[in-house]
Amino acid sequence: MPDPIAWARPWATAKPFTRPMPRAGAWYPVVAENGENRVVLQINERRVAVPRQLLEFRASRPTRFTVVSRALDDPNPAAGTPDDFGRTYAVCPACGSRVIVFDTQSAAACSSCGHRGEVAWWETG
Repeated sequence: MPDPIAWARPWATAKPFTRPMPRAGAWYPVVAENGENRVVLQINERRVAVPRQLLEFRASRPTRFTVVSRALDDPNPAAGTPDDFGRTYAVCPACGSRVIVFDTQSAAACSSCGHRGEVAWWETG
């Protein structure tokens, strides 16, 4: 993968707007710009063009766990599977794995990659 020019995470999705579908709370490397209204993200070893207005951008990869809080009427694609972490969970900034978090938790550890860090409750996705 070439060096990313930025990092982006989806904050709103029209279902489905692309394949593979970016996950809420996960940050993806921006590898190219595709015109004025689209950028190209690297998602699961694939390059995917995504509308710019659906993304939040950062110059560098975040170091804090991003909190995802789905609304009651949002579908849960992981329902009934071991990957179901409920309506509120965190996303590891290092590998993108989901992590169970609770309201008062200020730090988390990822069981997939071992990353430890602050939970950014103020940055929900």
